[in-house]
Amino acid sequence: MPDPISRAIEPTFLVWDARLPHTLGQAVSDTAQFGIVLAILVVGFGALWAASGTPRERIAGTILRLAPGIAAVVVALGAAHVAGLLLPEVRPFVLLGQPALFPHVADASFPSDHVSGGMAMLAARVGDRARALTVLIVALVGLARVVAGVHWLDDIVGAAILGLAVAWLVGAGWSALVDRRAAAGAR
Repeated sequence: MPDPISRAIEPTFLVWDARLPHTLGQAVSDTAQFGIVLAILVVGFGALWAASGTPRERIAGTILRLAPGIAAVVVALGAAHVAGLLLPEVRPFVLLGQPALFPHVADASFPSDHVSGGMAMLAARVGDRARALTVLIVALVGLARVVAGVHWLDDIVGAAILGLAVAWLVGAGWSALVDRRAAAGAR
């Protein structure tokens, strides 16, 4: 069952969603569905801006900065899929019998792929500003998905914890690998 906070607020959101002015409803829907693309762009450009050198070195540097983030996203999405199979949760719009703000399949709600993958992107080697902006965007995406009726609040919180844990583990592993290679190259 969803957390008590979600159970209390979700019916209100779903009723509110149906009465939203079209432009506001569309903004919530677009953020919930496509906001993660903006987070991906922030991480990509953050990696590009952090790279330096000749054009060839910048491309290589950007790829190396993005690699741990990409690896973390793959791991986080795999873990989210397994969690969804082991802990299936009915989506709010299904349980409450009200339509979501946008069409969505009635699969497992826990955890949010958007949020777990978005937080896992933080393993990428980007600056603090890009990371902070990514966290803000992913949080807005998660909240929009709750308001849209496709996730419970605990789906978002659990996904954020999962994504951050994977980002930390992959980032630590990547640092150990890079440091080991740098030490071997210095000899």
